[in-house]
Amino acid sequence: MSPALRFWGSAAAASIGFAALAPLPIALSPAADRHHVWLLTVFTAGVMLALFGAAALISGRRSVGMRDIIDAGGVRQALERAGRDRVESPPYTSNAAVWCIVTGGLLMVVYFALWMALG
Repeated sequence: MSPALRFWGSAAAASIGFAALAPLPIALSPAADRHHVWLLTVFTAGVMLALFGAAALISGRRSVGMRDIIDAGGVRQALERAGRDRVESPPYTSNAAVWCIVTGGLLMVVYFALWMALG
């Protein structure tokens, strides 16, 4: 599977999965307008995720996780590998900040689709 397909597929799956699972705890609410609460939850999660990703993107550092360090055999090797990986694959596919922004944007698209469908 290509990195780009994995990136976009996981972002879409996360946003659709969240939107599908969000009504479960809301169903226990005694509120009469549960669908409005659901829409507000999906929209707020999308905005917060996009802003969180934007803040991470502004910081400008590429994070290297423990799995990267263990696989590479050390911190320096992991940082060097991260630089090489950026050249071999599209630059956005290995950036968690961009993933957060895209997933937040997809959640907002899901929100507007639900808003139009539910009225």
